[in-house]
Amino acid sequence: MLTNPYLIALGIPVVLIVSGALAKKLVRGSTWQRADFFLGVELALAAMASALVHVFDLAKLTGSQASTVASIPQKVAATASFLAICFFLLLWILSTHQDWERRTQNPQGQLIWLGLLVNLVGAALLAAFVLFVKGV
Repeated sequence: MLTNPYLIALGIPVVLIVSGALAKKLVRGSTWQRADFFLGVELALAAMASALVHVFDLAKLTGSQASTVASIPQKVAATASFLAICFFLLLWILSTHQDWERRTQNPQGQLIWLGLLVNLVGAALLAAFVLFVKGV
């Protein structure tokens, strides 16, 4: 069960959202706030960090290790492309946060844009890394 790539790809972002929200609440030291669950920025950065680590893992492969990994240049190119996509989606996420974070008079809009769409984009980036770039 824990080796299923789809469970891993979907479970990791969910666990990060829940633990990130809990961490925000604990650090702040007050009651729960809606903004505790707006973690799209963190998820996108986690996807980028994972991809950067993956690039350096590919660069470390030498000799017999390199022969076991098919087409290292293609994997590096795929990871670089993924990083570019992550970067531009991170900019979109940041722009969306800038537009919606202060709109406290529209909590439903905040929930849809920041709690649902932005988190979904960040989670999709992590899932895409696990499923398509890294491969499990």
